[in-house]
Amino acid sequence: MKYAIVTGGARGLGLGIVRALFEEQAVEAVAVIDLRPEPPPAELAGRVHSFTADVTDETQVRAAVAAITHQLGPHPDVLCNNAGGGEANWFEEGSHAEWHSVEIWRRYVDLNLNSVYLVSKEVAPRMRAGGAICNTSSIAGMLATPLLAAYAAAKAGVISYTRSLALQLGPKGIRVNAVAPGLIYTKIWEELGAAIGGGKDHARLAFEHAVRTLTPLGREQTPTDIGRAVAWLCSDKAINVTGQVVAIDGGIVLGRPPLRPAE
Repeated sequence: MKYAIVTGGARGLGLGIVRALFEEQAVEAVAVIDLRPEPPPAELAGRVHSFTADVTDETQVRAAVAAITHQLGPHPDVLCNNAGGGEANWFEEGSHAEWHSVEIWRRYVDLNLNSVYLVSKEVAPRMRAGGAICNTSSIAGMLATPLLAAYAAAKAGVISYTRSLALQLGPKGIRVNAVAPGLIYTKIWEELGAAIGGGKDHARLAFEHAVRTLTPLGREQTPTDIGRAVAWLCSDKAINVTGQVVAIDGGIVLGRPPLRPAE
């Protein structure tokens, strides 16, 4: 049975990836590793298997991967390193202080970068030729982002490590790519929007303002958008694609504000 492992796949962007993997028939089953797993949607019941682990904890990651391979088979076909983000107080500190505390900096890096290494280190040796890995970075890792300096640095590290891992695993027939999502209203943006906008009641307004001012296409991105890109990169349709980073951002990384017609 062909199956995928998706970290942080219980909700939001991760769930969008899980759905797309099935819609594109990239896999027959998905193992979700999540710190707070939830029952899968009814239409996915029986095909999604949940495992609890902190992806920043090497011992927990090793145990979860061992349990997954025991239940679903020794050779995972797809790995999506998607877990990441941050906590509300991390974003609040970044919006009010010029410098992150060292503790918060380390937590951002641990969750968003070190986790990718820990999970890949456990899963990749079990994969066979034809396998695919897709890491979730962010456009923050492609742009200068003082407000989110630690998060951005970690996501930039994901891009660098994606390329290094692609070169490392290429001779084994395993492809490694990354996606860089743009503006998606998930839990991460709820927390960031609240920090920027001055409270949870203003989070969505802060998000919509960012979409209007930063996105040339003028619309937000969705978990479905990202999921479909991930599913393609992990499918045989992208059999000759490795070491690439695909920004799904409506054009934000073009690096300039969109030109709007005069009213």
